[in-house]
This record gives sequence, C-alpha cells and structure tokens, in this order.
Amino acid sequence: MSSNEITSSPVASSPVQTPRATLEDQTSEPSTPNASMGVSASEPVDLDSGPDDLNNENLKSSVWAHFERKKNGGNMTATCSHCRKTLGANPKNGTTHLRMHLDRCKRLRQPDVRQKLLAGIMGKANAKPELGNYSFDQDFARRELGTMIILHEYPLSIVDHMGFRRYSSALQPLFKIPTRNRVKSDIINIYEHEREQVMKLLEGIRSRVAVTTDLWTSGNQKKGFMAVTGHFIDEEFILQSRILRYALLFCKFGIL
Repeated sequence: MSSNEITSSPVASSPVQTPRATLEDQTSEPSTPNASMGVSASEPVDLDSGPDDLNNENLKSSVWAHFERKKNGGNMTATCSHCRKTLGANPKNGTTHLRMHLDRCKRLRQPDVRQKLLAGIMGKANAKPELGNYSFDQDFARRELGTMIILHEYPLSIVDHMGFRRYSSALQPLFKIPTRNRVKSDIINIYEHEREQVMKLLEGIRSRVAVTTDLWTSGNQKKGFMAVTGHFIDEEFILQSRILRYALLFCKFGIL
C-alpha cells in the first residue's frame, strides 16, 4: 500500500466526533441526593426532625414497657401507660426516676378487676358464675339499695347503721352510702318508673281487667293500708297482677 493511499484514508484523516448531547450531559451540574428526593438544595435539612412518637423497641431498659416516649419540641417526655402521668425522659438523666414512679404508681399496683371477675346472673340464686367484664356503677348500686328496702320493708335508717356500712365497705369500697333523704328520693323514683311501666302495659292489653282490694296492717308502725290490684291475662295467656293504687286508711291516732 502506498503512502498516498494512507493519507487519503477517511478513517485516519477525520477526527473522532463526540455527540453534542453527550458533551452537554458532562458539562451540566451533577445531581445531588436532595434533588432526587424532591428537596431543594438551597433549603436546610433538619436531621433531628421526625415523628413525635418514638419507638421503644430499641431501648434496652425494661421500664420502657410501661412508658410511651414522645418528643415535644426539643424535650423528651415519657407518659406512664397506667396513670397517664408525664415525666421527663432526657437520655442524660437515666431511668431511675421512671423506676421510682412505677414503684408508687397506684394504677399499676391495683389490678384491673374488669379483666377477671366471676359474677352471677342478677335475680337467680343458683346461677352459675360467669367470667365477664365488670365496671362499678354508683347509680345502679343506689337503685338496688332502694329496691332492697322496698322488698324487705327495711327502715330508711339502715343506711346509718354501722354494721351495714362496714358490710357495704367490705363488698365494694367505692360505694358511697347515700343519706336517708337520698334513699327516699330513689324509692320515689323507682315507684314513678314502675307506675309508668304498668300504665303502658295496661294500654296495650286486649283482655278485661279484674280489680280486687286488699287490706293489711303494719305491726311495727300500727298503720292500716289498702291496695287496689288489677289482674289480667297478657298476650301469652299468662295471668298478671299489678298494684294500681294503694292508700293509707288509718294510723294509731285514728282513722284518716
């Protein structure tokens, strides 16, 4: 091959050309991690920012099983899971104060009786106890106290008897024994409620009503009473009896 042929070869004479798009990509500014994440490079990034609720699984101390660690601004706090009291949770202070709180936490020392309680069915003496949830209700306990006084004709002064108070406190320390006037008001409310129920029942029956009167005398108070009772058959063909009216006829001072 001659020297003229080598000089005129297009491969040797023409320089290697790089595409323009490749040069523009090399001269452009390199992309930053913030730009790929959708954060402007000019904006500062707060490395301490994050959710307020922190995970307690990475903490080594066993006290964190009873606390919820949170971040309020720049301070760390720990909220007791039992009594909901908030304490400081600065890592520099340790967990000694948290352990001391668990030793004197009333909610932690007092077991939750609503989780495990054997309770019988109301109104059935031989009912088998069943495991169920229970929560104390002061109003319900007061109604049952008034019902007990009505059924057994106990005096209203029973709420002042020391033996009854000690017995009630042993059964349920949370029960606040009402006064005589409060028990009297509860009994009147029970009467008004039962009277409304009887009136609604009589309005819905289709059978006839037989009315009888009964007289009796209270030996302790020497008072005579009369009660008007209605007897009827309900829709299930069961004989029902309801007191419609009662009245005081006489007392030891004479006839009223």
